[in-house]
Amino acid sequence: MSYTKDQELGMSLPITRRDFLNGVSVAIGATLLTGCGGRENPAAELASAYYPPASTGLRGAHPGSFEVAHAAAQGKRWSPAAPSAYYDLIVVGAGISGLTAAYIYQRDIDPAARILVLDNHDDFGGHAKRNEFTHDGRTFIGYGGTMLIEAHRTYPEVSKRVLRELGIDTARRSEFHHDDLFASHGAGHCSFFDKETFGADFLATGGLGYSEAMQDAPLSAEGREQLQRLFADEQDYLAGMSPAERREVLEAHSWRAYLEQFGGFGDEVLDYVQKWPHGVWSIGADGLPAWMAWLQGYPGFAGMDIGRGELHGEDDEYFRFPDGNATVARLLVRKLVPGVAPGSTMEDVVTAAFDYSKLDRPDNRVNIRLDSTVVDIRHQDGNRDADVDVTYVTDGEARTVAAGKVVFAAYHAMLPHICPDVPAEQAEALGASVRSPLVYTNVLIRNWRSLAELGIQRAYCPGSFFQTVMFTHAVSFGDYRFSMSPDEPVILHLNCVPLQPGLPAPEQFRAGRRALLETPFETFERNVRDQLGRMLGPGGFDPAADILGITVNRWPHGYAYSVDPPSGEVAWWPEWWPHERKPWVDSRQPIGNIAIAGTDAASNAMTESAIEEAHRAVHRLGQSGSG
Repeated sequence: MSYTKDQELGMSLPITRRDFLNGVSVAIGATLLTGCGGRENPAAELASAYYPPASTGLRGAHPGSFEVAHAAAQGKRWSPAAPSAYYDLIVVGAGISGLTAAYIYQRDIDPAARILVLDNHDDFGGHAKRNEFTHDGRTFIGYGGTMLIEAHRTYPEVSKRVLRELGIDTARRSEFHHDDLFASHGAGHCSFFDKETFGADFLATGGLGYSEAMQDAPLSAEGREQLQRLFADEQDYLAGMSPAERREVLEAHSWRAYLEQFGGFGDEVLDYVQKWPHGVWSIGADGLPAWMAWLQGYPGFAGMDIGRGELHGEDDEYFRFPDGNATVARLLVRKLVPGVAPGSTMEDVVTAAFDYSKLDRPDNRVNIRLDSTVVDIRHQDGNRDADVDVTYVTDGEARTVAAGKVVFAAYHAMLPHICPDVPAEQAEALGASVRSPLVYTNVLIRNWRSLAELGIQRAYCPGSFFQTVMFTHAVSFGDYRFSMSPDEPVILHLNCVPLQPGLPAPEQFRAGRRALLETPFETFERNVRDQLGRMLGPGGFDPAADILGITVNRWPHGYAYSVDPPSGEVAWWPEWWPHERKPWVDSRQPIGNIAIAGTDAASNAMTESAIEEAHRAVHRLGQSGSG
């Protein structure tokens, strides 16, 4: 892109350097603060100004959070020293599953237990990431990862109980959600066709399916007819087949291949739907099985029967906090570390000021130690009934602590690289966990008049860098109020899933992960400015003047999936897994005094699974104490 074009987009404005440096300052600069919480003398405290949610720029798997782990996976070793401290329980991973494990251990096993939670990031919450922007003295909150409590009525009882104990009352949804806000301003779902893919930039409003505006979309007459036919979804392309025969076809083809081979759809329609599953499944239409598209209610199946029951217990009601499920993590931390934040309700926690300097103090029963990457876990003297030594790296230095029990609530594929006690067969199962990459980008804009003018609440952008552009959650809790007027600033949420279409899904995930780690912040920023300028420009939006802040949450290891090694099939929906062996079940078996939690243990990257797997892991330790 030319220098002149960059100037028009605002790439030369100070926000770029400010945001980028702020985004990495906590990861790199935290070592310069008074105490990173990583020393065995926790009296050295974090500076009171340390507050990761307010950092912008490159977040998620930020610089400084993954390099040590990658070195360990590539064979670098740190010799464990004599333990410098002892805990009843050490939890590896401060995401929702790890924090829940600490909470349930205190609740059900030992209320007086001394617990240490270690995490490689500069903030707790894992994928439940909170992003904040401040403009003219007002704070705006967005989510950088786990976005909502979905289908809460179908949660397992152990997960429902934790939410209740945290004070989350989903029955009060109507008090906080502004469901009709955008419709009251004429904004709704739409599609944005980009000139690089479709020949011209064009915004089709009037719904996400085939609307009247699609008549002017940059498609051939045949492409428009086919797209209309797809969304009408009235034709059975497998007519004459039995349900079993239909199921066999859908299990043997991707959604894209099915639409092409049996529906007769051409490239224009296939390119339009390619990124349709990105936001939910982190894979394109070429990698999503056709039966999964059928299950999701995607078009092209005309309500056909494939001999399988409907999804049981389906619940479409969502419960949202401004920062997504980062509020769940914050509520857990407030329970675990008294005094870290004021308040006692789900309303007041949204704006509660968290004092990170209190996370890791000697008088805490639970210590949460950030910027600490675990590189070695092993039972003492090789005895699986013995205590467990845990070595972690912080500030470039390795330190060792010990515990009677350990819960591993981090990426399963990492454990065989750092734990010599893992049996070979279980190591294979752990390695079958392959996570998908994804990027959640939050952009604070000066006002949302352009979106109201154009009728945009959520835009699907099938050919663009970001496949989705939408408002962040329109919710108000306690003292936090959403921007109800189009004249107020608001956060836009942009999704991107880096993949390599044409490869098997696990290989697409790996290729996307590599590409994501090589993509600089500048690339994301330029695409944010370019795409928003082209989409919203006709409504008066100026990317150079109207973008106030950008936070890019990159997740090279995003959604948790298991893969069947012989076939390469992904466990998209574990309840319908066709193979006898379930790698995620084999992987989560306890190893002596080490129990295994996390969403990898369920092959399901959902909050209820994170909580449920924490409960299972803790109670395994409490019941047996050994493998």
